[in-house]
Amino acid sequence: MAYETISYEKKDHIATITLNRPQALNSFSLKMNSELYRIWDDVKFDPQVRVAVVTGAGDRAFCTGVDVKESAELGAIEGMDAEDRYVDTGHKLRITARMNDCFKPVITAVNGMVVGGGLHFIADTDICICAENATFFDTHLEIGWVSWIEPIGLSRRVPLERIMRMVLMGSKERIDAREAYRIGLVSQVVPLKDLVPTATQLAATIAEKAPLATMLAVEAIWRGLDMGMEEAKMLGAKINRVNLVGHDYIEGPKAFAEKRKPQWQGR
Repeated sequence: MAYETISYEKKDHIATITLNRPQALNSFSLKMNSELYRIWDDVKFDPQVRVAVVTGAGDRAFCTGVDVKESAELGAIEGMDAEDRYVDTGHKLRITARMNDCFKPVITAVNGMVVGGGLHFIADTDICICAENATFFDTHLEIGWVSWIEPIGLSRRVPLERIMRMVLMGSKERIDAREAYRIGLVSQVVPLKDLVPTATQLAATIAEKAPLATMLAVEAIWRGLDMGMEEAKMLGAKINRVNLVGHDYIEGPKAFAEKRKPQWQGR
């Protein structure tokens, strides 16, 4: 299927999703929201896909959030958040894997700026790496919009005061690549030319693991974040039972004992 705002490729169990509106700094439009919804559905249900890499086209921006120009043209609707209007066929904002209940691992490779709603991708990713030219900042308050869902998600990753400074200072408080690494917003900084190759190599390593067990581990961890410790452990045990009756649970130890590469089925 051809997409207008996204480049989408699948190879060697890796889905590579590239936000492809460089002329608009890869901001997300109604069309991009709709296309990402369909893409994450494909990632979720394609048994050949084991991990996803998300990046942006060009070298200026990874994603600058909602297309403010398009939002202005749509016109304000009293009592409705701008992002709630970025819908298609009745679906709300669905730009990330977690927004679509997709728990296959996601690596986000940040090239350039991440602004406002673009921080959704950072808050919802499993691993985030960035190029040396990456910057992270939030301009919601500067255009009269409440900044809430992205910083709430990010507060699980980095110190709260660092997030509050970014929200309250707006474009005057930009977190560069070195600072992003220092505070744990990203786990690796590489030259821009090495960004996608590095993300792909990380993805290839993950893709070697048992796909069902990997997906269930991601789901257990993410769902557990919204619970108390004991409740999260109970949910994890429930999710784990799905793997216990699968082929891979037996195949892994068997392959190890026989000193061979496991033949995962992922079901």
